[in-house]
Amino acid sequence: MKSLQLKLITALVASSMVMTGCTTLKGAFGKKEEVIATAEKSDVSYYQDAQNALDKGRNREAITALTNIRTFYPTGRYAEQALLDLIYAQYQAGDFEAVTQSTAEFMRSYPTSRSIDYALYVQGVTHMGGSPKSSRLFRMDQSQRDTSWLRLAFNDFHSLVSNFPNSQYAPDAAQRMITLYNDFAEHELTAARWYIKRDAYLAAANRAKWVFQYYPQSEAVPEAMAILAYSYDKLGMSDTANQYKTLLQINHPQYLTGAGEVRLPNQGASSWGKRTLSMITLGKLGRSKDSFEATDSSYTGATRTQVVRQAAGLTLPQISESQDIESTPTTERRLPQIGLGLPKQEADAGRTNEVPR
Repeated sequence: MKSLQLKLITALVASSMVMTGCTTLKGAFGKKEEVIATAEKSDVSYYQDAQNALDKGRNREAITALTNIRTFYPTGRYAEQALLDLIYAQYQAGDFEAVTQSTAEFMRSYPTSRSIDYALYVQGVTHMGGSPKSSRLFRMDQSQRDTSWLRLAFNDFHSLVSNFPNSQYAPDAAQRMITLYNDFAEHELTAARWYIKRDAYLAAANRAKWVFQYYPQSEAVPEAMAILAYSYDKLGMSDTANQYKTLLQINHPQYLTGAGEVRLPNQGASSWGKRTLSMITLGKLGRSKDSFEATDSSYTGATRTQVVRQAAGLTLPQISESQDIESTPTTERRLPQIGLGLPKQEADAGRTNEVPR
């Protein structure tokens, strides 16, 4: 009897295990069938759909197809190229925040890829446009806006020209760097002009000296020199003013009158408009697999090697966020002191934006 009971218990346990195994197996197959049904197409089909959509300018359709490749075939043969095409499609669709996320993902996932230069270039162009929620590139004077995004762009381009000097994107990135470098200097001059209008000559000299010292290769240097000469004259520091006037007479006599007085440009003038026009003629963003298109075939400036080397040698001053001053300063902001050789009392007046009497 006990032997019969033992056999019955053993049979029930075995039956339960078989049923449980079948259920688990069924659940596993059910999950697999669900994945296959959701994917709908092979990676080849998705990729072809994406290419057809890109060819027709249907960027949203392309984004959907490329995202499906990244989702369902993350290690497939099209995964890397799909991410590159996704970067391009997102940029063309105006999804700039998504672009920077995708470029960061690409550089993290494929650090040895031959297309890292493309990812850096697109990331730089995107950062150059500013915050995804702000006005985009060319819609406002770059020198009169928050420079934090421009610094990111400058760093992206600097990484590109330094690490990939032979890249097809390097010359265009170099020209963008030079333009940004000039915009940073112009940003300082915008503040200096603001101070001049308010007779805050020591503060104006501070900002002009910043240009003179930290952006020596910029187009803003001549006007900065003129502001220094003008401001020191107003402060009664004739010897220092005359030193800058001598430099102006030798290098930029257009800033002096016949009587040797400083002639400042129109306060509303800047060279940004000229640089913006130049920027529009730079390279056209294309797909990573295509040859880079330079839209200005009449370019007669420095050679490719020269412009890349020039840009690689440019640096920005390291300024903490607390030192970054907007283009329309307030009396509460403090100016960075950069060794003007002024008496301590006058230097303190410059930091508090008070005009020495």
